[in-house]
Amino acid sequence: ILSDGSRVWLNSDTRLRYPVSFIGEKREVYLEGEAYFEVSRSDKPFEVHGGGQSVCVLGTSFNVMAYGDEPKVQTTLVSGSVRVVLDQSDKTVLLTPGHQVEMDKNSGKITMREVNVENYIGWKDKLFMFDEEDMVTIMNKLARWYDVDIFYSNEKVKTYHFTGHMEKYENIETILNAISKMVGVRFTIKEKTIIVTE
Repeated sequence: ILSDGSRVWLNSDTRLRYPVSFIGEKREVYLEGEAYFEVSRSDKPFEVHGGGQSVCVLGTSFNVMAYGDEPKVQTTLVSGSVRVVLDQSDKTVLLTPGHQVEMDKNSGKITMREVNVENYIGWKDKLFMFDEEDMVTIMNKLARWYDVDIFYSNEKVKTYHFTGHMEKYENIETILNAISKMVGVRFTIKEKTIIVTE
């Protein structure tokens, strides 16, 4: 809970830098990783900086995924409204509830789409939510949560997709077995490395 009453949930491997109390004309925080924000209403704008963008709000609920090792940055709006400003181009995108803006960090391409917000905020309720996600995206989420490394036997297994949701506190073997049955890949665990094969 921040000094203005705003509430923030942090996902695994996430860092949030914020002041002890907000002074000045803006409420600014700096994010690396993923966080869900419920921002208290105020005349002072609330800004989240991270992943090459700034998200500006007055009072709303939204999720920002801005991990340094992910190729894309996603902002998903649950309620209220937000303005996303891209650092390098000063492009501005206005979001309405149930929509997401995604920025490709390499190309700078921006995509806006309507989404099921539960798929993007389920982590704060201790769930892994996968909606037709490729194996790399899924395994990156598991690697951050369980602190493991991932090795792929070939490029083809990276393209496999999976849909489903599971509790975050399950044993990783339980989650891998479920994915294996649904997708047809195999997982081998060697110490802190998971090997993905066909």
